[in-house]
Amino acid sequence: MANTFFPAGLIVKSPLLDTERIIRYSPGWEYDMQQGRKSERLFVGIKGFHTPHIQFGQAYYSSAFMLQGMPPKKTVCISYTFTDGIVNYRNETIPHGELIVFTRDEEIDLVLSETNEQFTITVEEQFFHQSFLAYFGRPFEETHRDKRLRLDPKSQRRFHDFLYGWVRRFVEYGKPEGSLVDYAAVEQEIIQSLFGFIYLEDVIRRENRILKQARELLHASLETDLKLTDTAAHLGISQRTLEYTFKHHLSMTPKTYLQLLRLYAVRDELAQSDPARTRVSDIALKYAFFHMGHFAAEYKKIFGESPVETLRHS
Repeated sequence: MANTFFPAGLIVKSPLLDTERIIRYSPGWEYDMQQGRKSERLFVGIKGFHTPHIQFGQAYYSSAFMLQGMPPKKTVCISYTFTDGIVNYRNETIPHGELIVFTRDEEIDLVLSETNEQFTITVEEQFFHQSFLAYFGRPFEETHRDKRLRLDPKSQRRFHDFLYGWVRRFVEYGKPEGSLVDYAAVEQEIIQSLFGFIYLEDVIRRENRILKQARELLHASLETDLKLTDTAAHLGISQRTLEYTFKHHLSMTPKTYLQLLRLYAVRDELAQSDPARTRVSDIALKYAFFHMGHFAAEYKKIFGESPVETLRHS
């Protein structure tokens, strides 16, 4: 019996859902998603299909988001985002027209600043490595260390058609009932077409050190009343530089970033607490929310329910 990676023939098509309910439409992925804007809720819709070695997905995000996690085990994932906003991966702002590569060797740390559409082609590791070596004549591991995967600007329209075309073929149209699919031929066509759009570009990766250190400090300070002046002083920079770094690379202020982290931390704790023994105000104060009315309003704006409702449903 063939050793299949993904369940061949599985079709995924979700309605627009909030971040908690969309996870069940992402087989094999491990991630935590948070919205990246306080003023509007984030909804996600996913479409995709599976062959024995490939998971081909399309996701629509209604607003900005932050995502951390891992792709399916023993895979290589090529991701491309259509957006007018900022794409920041691992504290580096990614130019438009560049593909992002996810592997199990690196945790995904992705921030997008606007409404976007993201395509992911997730390939079983051995099949990807063999195909990459055959096409480019060099090992993928060596390439991934010192090359970016770029798209020729002249081919972006055709690349767009390639991505949407495969989703339409399997998800929108589907295969005729009772018909057989030559998945080996489909996989070769997908992988050869994908590689045909790519050129390899020498690069020195420039992770933004200030952004990386600031984010690490904020993540470690959820339960302290950390002031931005203290954050800047700790990093040895001005508050203006701190503000500029977040706005330029994440399209949000450090204050908004920290508040979003804290709101999600409150929600996680409320969802795991005993309603009979827990007061919302105690958890809110733990995460430096001192004005209960303002906190409750911000919470409901993001999650669509009050903190008390979250606690009752735990």
